[in-house]
Amino acid sequence: MSADAGHRPLPHTADTRIQAWASTAGECIAQAVLGMADSFLDLRGAAATGEHNLCIDPGEPQDQLVAVLDEVIYLMDTTGRIPIKAAAVHDQNRLRLHLAMADLAAVPQTGAVPKAVALHQLTFEHHADRWTCTVTLDV
Repeated sequence: MSADAGHRPLPHTADTRIQAWASTAGECIAQAVLGMADSFLDLRGAAATGEHNLCIDPGEPQDQLVAVLDEVIYLMDTTGRIPIKAAAVHDQNRLRLHLAMADLAAVPQTGAVPKAVALHQLTFEHHADRWTCTVTLDV
């Protein structure tokens, strides 16, 4: 993990597991969103066809992470769109995410589509100057 912010897949026997990191909790959540999309899509060359803003109530970072990922899964199911870029903006204690969205049907699928966020083994930690989260997605 040498980059200031990023995400990567982690081995898991049946579901999808991702880890994300960044200098702020909000950006770590944004990276987790992108990690979820990368887990089952080839985002190279994907073009944004719209935008979506999420506003998440104040709370613990792990609760915000679950709320955001649940909302992105809901958006995939109801609008057929997926975030291909994500940026976090802190508005007092609320977290706002600005998402560039692409049409799901236009992006090549490379893996199983996430259906839900698992709470088992969910972590969200701050060490030194970096936030790190690890989450399992049911597929």
